[in-house]
Amino acid sequence: MGLGTNSDNLTAAYIDDIAVIRVEGRGSFKVSPSMKQFIHQVIEKKSANRILIDMSDCSGMDSTFMGVIAGLACLVKSKPGFNFKLINLSDKNKKLLVTLGVDRVVDYSLASEKDADADACAICGGKSLDADLSNKLDAAKTTLEAHETLVDINPENYSKFKSVLEFLEDDVRSLSNE
Repeated sequence: MGLGTNSDNLTAAYIDDIAVIRVEGRGSFKVSPSMKQFIHQVIEKKSANRILIDMSDCSGMDSTFMGVIAGLACLVKSKPGFNFKLINLSDKNKKLLVTLGVDRVVDYSLASEKDADADACAICGGKSLDADLSNKLDAAKTTLEAHETLVDINPENYSKFKSVLEFLEDDVRSLSNE
């Protein structure tokens, strides 16, 4: 991959009362902040009551992305009248969710399952949710919160992410003092 290219992309669209985000490439730390921001806007503005993440073109996920997904799922469950679901999930990506315990808090359907939500959500057009990598503090905070969420939902994750959490805490402190 050359400099300046980013195959990780999110596209968002509204279809009736549904906000749909399609993940293209990897669900990664690069796209997590823009996904989180978009979904927070949907909730604040009540611009949709269902939020679907279309994973049909998602080739993989990193821990930050999965932690953000878990945090958003928990947030949406605390908001009456909203629904959050991953659709068209591959077996490979389901296994990633299971590995960290994210499957315990996120509603999902597999690509191999017949799902009315998936049928309703073919994105035509939509806007790209561009990753803003310029704000290093926001990116570090999002990554830290994502990993804290992974530990909250599955305490066994602490041993996996202990050094990552320590690094991110130091990074957030350092960037906050700049």
